[in-house]
Amino acid sequence: MMRKILLAGIISIVTNVEAQISTAVINPVDPIQYKNDGGTFRILSYIKQGKLGSSRLKAEIDGQTLDCMRTVNPDSLLVWLPMIGEENTLKITSGKKVLVHQVFSPLIPSDWGYFQNGMIHIIQSSHQDIGWIDTPDYCRKDRINGIILPALELIKNNKDFKFEMEQTLNLMEFLDEYPERKDELIKLYKEKRLSWGATYNQPYEGLLSGEQLVRQAYYGRKWVKENMPGCDDVVANNMDVPGRTWQMPQILSKSGITNLFVSRMEEGLYDWFSPDGSKVLTVTPGNYGWASMFWKFFEKNGITAFQRLHHRSIIWSDYFKKHRIPPHYAILMSCDATKPVDYQKVIDEWNLIADQSSIPLPHLQCSTAEEYFETVKTESATFEKVEGERPDLWLYIHGPAHYEAIKYKREAAILLPAAESFSTFSGLLNRDLNNYPRKVFDRAWMASIYPDHGWGGKNGETTDSIFMDSLKTARNLGESLLSSALKQIVKNINIPVSNWVVFNDLTWERNQLVEVEILSESALVKDDQGKNVPSQIRISDDGKRYVVFMAEKVPSMGYRSYSIVKAKTLKEKTDVMVSANSLENRFYKATLGNGGIVSLYDKDLDKEVIHTSKYACGDIIEAGYAGNGAGEFTRITDLTPGDIFPFRSYQAHWSLVESGPLYTRFKNVQPTGRATIIQVITFSNVEKKIDFDITLQDFNGDHNRQYRIAFPLNMMEGNTVHYEVPMGIAEVGKDEMKRQPGGWSWGGTYVHHPADSHPREIMNFISASGNGFGVTMSSCVAVADWIDPAREREKYPVLQGILLSSHKSCHGEGNWYHQTGTHLYHFSLSSHEEGWKNGYQFGIGNNHPMKVLKKENETGELQPVHSFLSVSDPFVALSLIKKADNDDNLIIRLTEMEGKDKEIRVTLPVGVRKVIRTNLIEEEQEELSVSGSTLTLRLGHHAIETFKLVML
Repeated sequence: MMRKILLAGIISIVTNVEAQISTAVINPVDPIQYKNDGGTFRILSYIKQGKLGSSRLKAEIDGQTLDCMRTVNPDSLLVWLPMIGEENTLKITSGKKVLVHQVFSPLIPSDWGYFQNGMIHIIQSSHQDIGWIDTPDYCRKDRINGIILPALELIKNNKDFKFEMEQTLNLMEFLDEYPERKDELIKLYKEKRLSWGATYNQPYEGLLSGEQLVRQAYYGRKWVKENMPGCDDVVANNMDVPGRTWQMPQILSKSGITNLFVSRMEEGLYDWFSPDGSKVLTVTPGNYGWASMFWKFFEKNGITAFQRLHHRSIIWSDYFKKHRIPPHYAILMSCDATKPVDYQKVIDEWNLIADQSSIPLPHLQCSTAEEYFETVKTESATFEKVEGERPDLWLYIHGPAHYEAIKYKREAAILLPAAESFSTFSGLLNRDLNNYPRKVFDRAWMASIYPDHGWGGKNGETTDSIFMDSLKTARNLGESLLSSALKQIVKNINIPVSNWVVFNDLTWERNQLVEVEILSESALVKDDQGKNVPSQIRISDDGKRYVVFMAEKVPSMGYRSYSIVKAKTLKEKTDVMVSANSLENRFYKATLGNGGIVSLYDKDLDKEVIHTSKYACGDIIEAGYAGNGAGEFTRITDLTPGDIFPFRSYQAHWSLVESGPLYTRFKNVQPTGRATIIQVITFSNVEKKIDFDITLQDFNGDHNRQYRIAFPLNMMEGNTVHYEVPMGIAEVGKDEMKRQPGGWSWGGTYVHHPADSHPREIMNFISASGNGFGVTMSSCVAVADWIDPAREREKYPVLQGILLSSHKSCHGEGNWYHQTGTHLYHFSLSSHEEGWKNGYQFGIGNNHPMKVLKKENETGELQPVHSFLSVSDPFVALSLIKKADNDDNLIIRLTEMEGKDKEIRVTLPVGVRKVIRTNLIEEEQEELSVSGSTLTLRLGHHAIETFKLVML
């Protein structure tokens, strides 16, 4: 019994002694000191643990004695601890007394997983908005003097230093300032020590038209190859914008740009597919600024870099191994307008340790993005697959916040391809393609895509003004170029002087109302066969008179001529019945009330097509919007609940202002607290179409207000919504990216599913189908919605155009987007059989007004009606036909919009002896065995194809 008591006492004493041992503080000394003992690295460490006593101290790990020494402080000592290895137990004793007994982890772990013998790449760049951190001029000077010149100096002094900008625009700016340094830049480009990016800049992809996106590659990679002999760039950057449009991988891939660097998406390596099967290898670091702002891997020394980067190897080892990606990990060191930093001391120290360590460690090197992409592209690698639209979360910063500017952009996107096409036809007619104004077109296209994603920002009023001036210049140049080409063509038409020619820039036969100013009170319109054409007189607010007539069967990419004589306007019999607020014609029976149309019955479909329990058709919604347009939010900010007021809450005062055989027009004027809203609704009596012209007059610029136009549809369940994207038609809920984007921002992680994202960027139209019919809304604005914006959402679709949003820039010192003044908007609506294809030509055609020109000369050889070019399939879109940039042949670009493989016929204005398939930037790829003036071509589903036509 006594023996048991004594034993228990001894155990108790030991337990109490051990219980008194507390964790010591262990840190490397500062500055770090380490040594190499035959491949075993030891680091001098500072250990603090109470009073260490006066007896001789002993430190050991796993039975191995370590060098240690006292400091002047009685509670600390210095020990040469292992610098590399696995965790172990550190024991420090003073005589028989245990002072430290705890698990210790070396600063550099020995287990680097899949990257044990791999490589870590530092890709150093500087994220660039044209403005944002200040005005475009300030930023341009800062880029040149504060970033590029210092980078060139570092490259000069360090043979291993590499740097890259993100866009060719920065290269153009630098060469404009320092043209004498071009050869130096070419040399460094070839050596892959300084690169610039394969696109002109970094846009909101879904805001640009398809052809404007193609021009990103023209004034990116193509410009580099033409102006920097022997140089090339195959990496596109779009770091900032949390949005990817559906066809962008195909546009890049078919421009020879094989790689895409983005962020604001879950870190990883992806094959990003377009619907045709084209892909680009895409790398994202999660967020482009985190490594330089927060993680600061390379800020101190090699030891700290090892320590901070180890967790990345643990996180990503399984991912790289699973996808059989070579053990090469990339770190992007970039942030907004960051300056170049030479990390060579850290790289050298890291690699010295890796070379001399007895434990295998990864190495570190400075690389470019292109080098990294080429390193990880192997036959065995199987990258994650991503496809589908990722709707832009920042869409409120451009269209709704800068309506007038974006209107110019959208107009330029229509005018410039038309101008290129008709300039080509004119050149062929006059046999002077050598005078094709390529330089002017280059200037116009670049002006149309110059504004990037950096609207607003510090001193944003200046940036926004410059952006709008650029877009207005593009629009004006497009208008001037098209007008010049059409005038030349009119000279060649064999019709009497003073006749009128109506031009169609689309590839299907069209009918459209056009108008010509007249001086007489009435006029008679005849077509090229002398047949009377129904017309109607319009008197504008300034008293001018116009004869309006329906130009019918104007051929594809061609024209039809008319005569207008001073005579009594032909009175047509009409079965249109109208009152002050109602209409019945051959298409619709409609009643107007508070807010707009309150009943719309489609006589062909035998359907009431609108549901007006909450909104009228054409209603104007004013609402609160408390977001900032871009910011770092992870989902689009909803309208403010409880602050949503439809125009129907006002008592309407409709008046019948015009009615005739062609159209009937109603008008309602309503003053409100912030603006006078003028609604003009025009019913066509000769085609199934209703126009809505909205004037937001004298808007006072109140903050955080938003205006929308609404079209509520009588489709309670099972409806589908489609909208036009650049070079495609996307279906809501089907064609989006199927995964949560991931990645991170100031506001958190991007976990909102793309399918749930609304509103959306659109091109020309949005369409809904259900309940046995479809409705297409042709839009003048860049952003649209289909979901009831109210807190108590209705199930039926409410097609909406977002007119205006007066919110603030997300920049802390940024400007308010007041948008004071008067703004004009135009929408068209048509109902039809179910399916977007039944409204496709309507949706696009309403944004392509026909041009009307007067014949001034007496000569000409062309017939009064003529088509220069036609495409057999209505769902194959022609981007343009133009003179090739580098020879006297022609370039034609076609896009399959329906999603079907097909064979089509293209009828041309000239005979062709050879057809060569090119990529999108006109580089020859494959000769096809077709010739003649009618070509039979094969197109894959959703394919964008470009052909060079070698003329006879």
